[in-house]
Amino acid sequence: MKSHGLRNKGALWMTALSLGLSAVLPVVSVNAASPPTVPKLAWKGTITMGAWVFTPTAPGQKVAPGTVRQTALLTLANEFEKMYPGIHIKFLSPNYGNDPNFIRTEAAAGQLADVWDAQYADLNSGVIPHGIAVNLAPYFKKSNPYVSGNKEWGSYMSPLGLAVSQAPNGAYYEINGDYIATAFYYNKALFKKAGISKPPVTWAQLLSDSRILKAHGIDPGAHRPYWSWWSRLFLSNFLGIPTLKQLLSFQPGNPSITPQDEVVGYQKGILNPLKNPRVMAWWPVVKELYQYWDKNVSAVPVLNAPTSAVTGSTLFNAGKVAMTYSGSWEPGLWVAGKQKPANLGAFNLPSIANTSRYATTYDSTTTVGGPSGGFQYSISTPQADQTMSQPGKFQAVLDWLRFMSSPRADQMVVNQWGVTIPTFKGSHPLPALRSLTSALSKPWYPVFGFSDVSVSAHTQIFKLFQEYINGFISFASAKQQYAQIVQQAVQQYSAQNH
Repeated sequence: MKSHGLRNKGALWMTALSLGLSAVLPVVSVNAASPPTVPKLAWKGTITMGAWVFTPTAPGQKVAPGTVRQTALLTLANEFEKMYPGIHIKFLSPNYGNDPNFIRTEAAAGQLADVWDAQYADLNSGVIPHGIAVNLAPYFKKSNPYVSGNKEWGSYMSPLGLAVSQAPNGAYYEINGDYIATAFYYNKALFKKAGISKPPVTWAQLLSDSRILKAHGIDPGAHRPYWSWWSRLFLSNFLGIPTLKQLLSFQPGNPSITPQDEVVGYQKGILNPLKNPRVMAWWPVVKELYQYWDKNVSAVPVLNAPTSAVTGSTLFNAGKVAMTYSGSWEPGLWVAGKQKPANLGAFNLPSIANTSRYATTYDSTTTVGGPSGGFQYSISTPQADQTMSQPGKFQAVLDWLRFMSSPRADQMVVNQWGVTIPTFKGSHPLPALRSLTSALSKPWYPVFGFSDVSVSAHTQIFKLFQEYINGFISFASAKQQYAQIVQQAVQQYSAQNH
């Protein structure tokens, strides 16, 4: 859930969310679209859609505390059906899609939904095999007839969203229309009890506050060691702006660091831990924090954890720990649960400039999150969805996707959810989220640490990092294993992507 260049305002945005705005958001009302002309569609039938978090709430259905009833996509579907009598939009279960294993299984049976949600990393890395989703790149260059005056569908999409969602082969397997952010959350009452008057602004203060809380009998914090999060926050900082821009140079014109950039960066030694000490010098820095935070939570498997496992979020919500690190999807649930809004505060990543001889002054606060929220939809190929072979159906499905991905529609759908910002030009976020919008036009520097290069490497390094954090292996051993994992991942990626 994640703003480049608005670092001082980021805390204000997260604090606004922490006051429970996401739990009491108004339903966004936007006048129905009225394009001058609309295409003629001869096909008639049902278009199925796995809308995931934006799935319309069924009449009479109860919603979880802190959430709002989703109606925006249903409103859009009713408008589309009115334009095209004989076409019906059927929304599937909110749990439909997003899970790569589920998508692969449905596609293998030829019964995947016509439109479904997926993460761009899964689509581009091969976790979701190519051939399942339609390449939308050629259609991005054509007009969207449902947006008045539009000449190219992709012209109003976020440059950042386009950059990070483009596959190595140049394809776009999804539309990407929202942005998400993360922060540290803290319990003001527990801080006050320990004599701490304000949140930390440096990493040293974060460690000191953790020690003070512990000395007062308060559990300082809890969080599973998400390597993919910490690597973006720390690795991007430890490499520094000049090196990050050098990584970007491997794919000129692309404003974000891509898997290809990381592979070339490894081959040139920049991201090889055996040649560049900055790659892993931050691991001991993060480990120190976990020496004070709840060890029971840090030992819970990060991947494939039991559904009943205690998390930092659940402990924080219950007032059992003073801090946790999470995303903007949480505060509304906390406020609707046991957290008192007056006790809930937030702060961005404290400065890590002096944590190591390799640390820089680059503020990497916004590197966790980005264009990976919920508005990310793909169209099935006939290989994955047998019904797509019906004459005329693809055009109807494409037009539905174009209709529900206008700036107006993006604003309606995303703002009703209330935890991300719409990113299409012409859309406007909720007031509490407006401080993030300038990030969409700036370079994005997170180094994902090969998580998008290889799913296998991603899993192995996750486990390796957790073992190191919890003291099961030495730094030297972790370094050697990390180097072996990444080398194999780079070799496989290079072979698969020429």
